[in-house]
Amino acid sequence: MRRLIAIPALVTALVLTACSGQQQPAGTSPAPTTPTTPAAPDPAKVAFVDDLCDAVAEFVVPAAGYRPDTSSQTAAVNSYKTQLARMSDGLQDATEGLNDVNTAAVPDGQAAVNDMRSAFAQMKQTVDSSKSKLDSVDLSNQQAVATAVQDVNKQMASLGGMKNPLNQPALETPEMEQAAAQAPECQKIKQVIANRATAPPTTS
Repeated sequence: MRRLIAIPALVTALVLTACSGQQQPAGTSPAPTTPTTPAAPDPAKVAFVDDLCDAVAEFVVPAAGYRPDTSSQTAAVNSYKTQLARMSDGLQDATEGLNDVNTAAVPDGQAAVNDMRSAFAQMKQTVDSSKSKLDSVDLSNQQAVATAVQDVNKQMASLGGMKNPLNQPALETPEMEQAAAQAPECQKIKQVIANRATAPPTTS
């Protein structure tokens, strides 16, 4: 049985945006420069990015750790429902966690938090709707189960088309990238995503 759920593309985008480092464009070589020690990022900005990643972690970690029980169709659907419930709880916790983010040191920081809150609400609505669809399906009807799972997968995939709330001009600066590189929660999530990407696919 193929994997039933994947981390929505938006989740990966959130993590990569928050935790990325600057990359040299392909095919170019860095110009020779005199070695210098970069200035340490503003601790308040490190704390801001770390708080954002801490909120995102509430649902990224359970989503990344999901492995369906493929021992039977019923077991697979039940494990899917359990995962959706965990993601819903995580999104609720993530939304509440945004209340602790101090945006004072970051221009557009509050806009990013507001957009994240809206994104989390939309994601939670989709997750809850998906779980309700699976809750109502007759597990003895294989065709109904297959249709419900297909519908749920489409709903979850639709999250990939959402706007990335971290696409704020003030957050796409070298200083913020450096801050993210020093934010423990951002690095933790980045590792979670990396581990997910290299994990072998789930098969029947």
